[in-house]
Amino acid sequence: MTIEYMGTNFCGYQIQPGQRSVQGELERVMKDVLKEEIKTFASGRTDAGVHALGQVVHFDTKKEWKPDRILASLNLYLPPDISVIKAEEVNENFDARFNSHSKTYGLRFYLSRYTRPHLVNRSNRVNDNVDVKLMGEACKYFVGSHDFKSFVARKSGKTDFVRTIYSAKIHKINDEEYEFEVSGNGFLYNMVRIMFGTLLLVGTKKIKPEDITKIIDGKNRNMAGKTEKPQGLYLKSVKY
Repeated sequence: MTIEYMGTNFCGYQIQPGQRSVQGELERVMKDVLKEEIKTFASGRTDAGVHALGQVVHFDTKKEWKPDRILASLNLYLPPDISVIKAEEVNENFDARFNSHSKTYGLRFYLSRYTRPHLVNRSNRVNDNVDVKLMGEACKYFVGSHDFKSFVARKSGKTDFVRTIYSAKIHKINDEEYEFEVSGNGFLYNMVRIMFGTLLLVGTKKIKPEDITKIIDGKNRNMAGKTEKPQGLYLKSVKY
């Protein structure tokens, strides 16, 4: 299934004891609808406050229902901040996480001295002194296979930091908002948010666009920018 959700009122995708999660809500409704215990497996976890336009999950069921029936039945009972937008039958070897070959994230932001209430929880405010064109020029230095140790949260626990970025760009999505869109074969914990925080250093002219290469080569989290807030981040799509 491909699902869409607004992450504002969730602790993240994964079930956490005593907290509201996307996985928990999804599996609760699936149990009620399909009358069996269901375990879902996602393409990846999203953190608290992060949204999804194209999260992919797989599951097994004994019910011989057509995918359209499952989709329609679940959407009748799912809360308004989760929706199944696509369902399809796959072979038994399909794995939503390990069969994916690329993911695309988008981090939306707007330029303003003041908070815009209608954009709260779905787009991040950036001061209007930021040079978005410079940030866009810096994006190209992320592209390629690199050791992204400088762009991972310290508590990630990872030992392999090499990831391949296929594309990275900033574009305007409407009259008010921009989006940092990045596609890659995988992402480290907080990686996209740290990449954007580093682009803000470029946009405020604290570093030059080409300094991104030095930060990557430095393999030191202290060299990169802050971890940007999660509210404007969207998992846009997963490819298989």
